[in-house]
Amino acid sequence: MEYASKDLTIHKLRRTTDFKNLTFRIGGYTEHELGRFYHLWKNGQVLSIQAEPYRRPGFDYLKSPSTQNLGSSDKEAFYYLQEVLQTMLDNLQFGTENNWAHLVRQKDNTYSLIYTRKEFVRLKCPVWTKKVNLDDIEITRIVDCALWEGIHEGMEVDLFMGVHALWSQFVAAESLGHKLMNEAGVSHYTYKLLAHVYKSGMIIGVMCEPIIGRRVCPTDRAAVFAAVADIQRHGILLGSLLPHDILITEEGVRFLNISGVQFYKDHDKLAAEAETSHWAELAQTFGSGMIAPHTPLGSRARDSLSYVIPRLPSPGRPVYTTPELAMMRFVWSVMTSPGEFARTDVLPLLKFRDSEQQRKKSAVTHDPRHRRRAKISRKVLIAPLDCSESENRFEELDQIVPTDDEPYNPKWRSSQHTPYERPKKKLLLPRDDE
Repeated sequence: MEYASKDLTIHKLRRTTDFKNLTFRIGGYTEHELGRFYHLWKNGQVLSIQAEPYRRPGFDYLKSPSTQNLGSSDKEAFYYLQEVLQTMLDNLQFGTENNWAHLVRQKDNTYSLIYTRKEFVRLKCPVWTKKVNLDDIEITRIVDCALWEGIHEGMEVDLFMGVHALWSQFVAAESLGHKLMNEAGVSHYTYKLLAHVYKSGMIIGVMCEPIIGRRVCPTDRAAVFAAVADIQRHGILLGSLLPHDILITEEGVRFLNISGVQFYKDHDKLAAEAETSHWAELAQTFGSGMIAPHTPLGSRARDSLSYVIPRLPSPGRPVYTTPELAMMRFVWSVMTSPGEFARTDVLPLLKFRDSEQQRKKSAVTHDPRHRRRAKISRKVLIAPLDCSESENRFEELDQIVPTDDEPYNPKWRSSQHTPYERPKKKLLLPRDDE
């Protein structure tokens, strides 16, 4: 969850809550022509819901198609339907062959759902790996509707899912890109594609090794150039070589964004294309591109954007709370606040959470030789957001606080005694009989 502690994951919620009744909102967006979309996940099952589009009166969406130009009324309309879905949680149908539903408004302003089945991932090549049922994968973390993490047969895996039309195209291209790299004999430069994931007879994603590594830094220039040259000699043109597309592991250089890979039989044509796509882009990556901060494409370097939709209380359901449930309700209230100022109020919470994440070992790290040490004058200890009884009971706010206070030095004092020294004089206390 975006504003919660990073420890509050699906893996932990399975052990501390009534997990089978938790409904996660793993994605949502607005398309002015097609409508409002909400992607939900519950105990391993996915359901996508499409609602009617909202159009602000007097606003031309054709001139401003970007979702960045959404006004407050657009956001209020989007979150309003999300709250409508909150009232329907007990009646949502998960785990059936129907993976899609249309939210329809009735004449009396109530809503109902019409279920259907949609297939999005249309592979550009035959399935060339084994197929794994989604039900056989224990999902441990969901960043968004495209990037998942899980455990399969005792091994951690990363999932690239296509549960809606946009990302399904990238899933199909990712499968083809890994196939081309494998046939060319250069698959060791990628994170191995382990299987295609299916559900109800449909391919819905791909499963690969966990994307774990170190961010690329200037000292990796020679190794990266040599790896790209080797890949090009095998007839492969990589799709992107930006800093967030490259990771360094103990085995060597690894490239992400395999969905843009192309194979060329004509090496002269490949060399001409590589002048721009490979070498010019690498020059920029190890030049100005290395200065700007970047986040790798893998899920393990990103905050989770999914959060729980809390169930409404009812007479037949006991009302109780735990630290995890309290955090879920808090995140829900923040994420459904329509005002622009709602998120600025939680910036201190984000700083506290980020400071905790910096102390823990991340899957995607920086090179310690190029890491800048933070100068901290004072550390502030605060109670954790989830109030859990863990060994890390406090979080540190890594912030520079100017101060003139100096540590106590007994040599600066004229007295020979320190404030913590035990007095040598005996205290005479009256006895009970006196």
